[in-house]
Amino acid sequence: MSKRTFQDFSTITSDSRYASVLEHADNLLKAAQSLKQDLERLGDRSDSLSHEKILLALKQHNAHILPAANALSQDETASLSEGPESSHKIQKVDQHPKSSNGRPQSGLLIPHPALLTKWTPQDIPAGDVLPPLPPVLDPVLEKAARTHSGIARGLNEMDYERLEWIGDAYMYLVASSFIYQTFPNLPAGRCSQLRERLVRNETLSDFTLRYNIDKRARLPTEFQPGGRQSQTGNGTSASKKERKKILGDLLEAYAAAAILGDADGLSRVIAWLKLIWGTVLKQEINNEHKRSVNLGHSNSIISTKCLPINSSTQTIQNNLSPKTTLLQAIGTKGVKISYQSTGNPKTDKNTGLPWFTVGAYYNGLGETDLNLGYGSGLSIKEAGSNAALKALENKKLIKRLQKLKEDVNATLIKSVNPKDK
Repeated sequence: MSKRTFQDFSTITSDSRYASVLEHADNLLKAAQSLKQDLERLGDRSDSLSHEKILLALKQHNAHILPAANALSQDETASLSEGPESSHKIQKVDQHPKSSNGRPQSGLLIPHPALLTKWTPQDIPAGDVLPPLPPVLDPVLEKAARTHSGIARGLNEMDYERLEWIGDAYMYLVASSFIYQTFPNLPAGRCSQLRERLVRNETLSDFTLRYNIDKRARLPTEFQPGGRQSQTGNGTSASKKERKKILGDLLEAYAAAAILGDADGLSRVIAWLKLIWGTVLKQEINNEHKRSVNLGHSNSIISTKCLPINSSTQTIQNNLSPKTTLLQAIGTKGVKISYQSTGNPKTDKNTGLPWFTVGAYYNGLGETDLNLGYGSGLSIKEAGSNAALKALENKKLIKRLQKLKEDVNATLIKSVNPKDK
């Protein structure tokens, strides 16, 4: 943070807005000095009346001290409620936008469940083209959202730190809600990994650069390209990690400013986050959509006539796992479906964790190690489920294996009930 000069502060005293404050402060100081002098004088005396005289002096000086102190207190209240733009900036972050009836809303805005619906492929911008930034309708918050604390001029100007703090909280809530709605069968650990990809500095700083927010930001020189130069040539420059943190903070602060700027800010920011984060989780969203479509289609084509004779009265559940759905679609007596890993796991580019690949294989009814499909994931279980999903996508193969199953079931039924021949 750069040092402040006397001129930076002297401009405050020349402002007529502070004249009354300075006058009241001067009166309070003079009254306190006068009281100190009397107490020192009386304290040097040892007569029995000194205690009473001290109490009398306190009473007399209080008549001057208390009015001056009360006047300063009133100056503070007036500055917060009706003061200049600098006071408005401090108050504005904690002010709540007005509702449609013009009255201030109580508490921070909470997202309505209708805004937090699951992702679909339609929520991914075509060509990953980013949507426009939601506007910040309050100019005070707009300026604060792009002002670093090293640039803000003390109490006269607000920086983005408080905005970044509340923006971070909103982003965590919105990201968690989207993920929870979109991936109903994903374990909590995997949900946390997806959320981390959305809110980490690498992701947020990338959006800051793509939206050119950094070019409008008011940052110390060391965070600018090239860093701070000096006459000796030994300038200072922020590290890549520090700069990335600053850029991520800028996006969080901008989101908070847009939310707090007016009553409709929250809905606009949620819609915007859904689109830009859709580009980050594009593959996962598309895979989940395929999963739900394929499972729904597979459940609809499975009927009791395709099941083994000892299961013909069972009810097909709509929320079956991919492996169970595949087994019910093509499994029968004499058929075995197995899942095998394909060598050592690789590394996931997004998390750095092991990335497993599993193949689904069909054995029986004249087929040996027939590959049904491959799937990958951060665990062998997840990879196996994805392999089953891949198999269900192969409609031609599934149809052929279902025909084999129907023929076997028909033969078994005839062997149990000879009269049906």
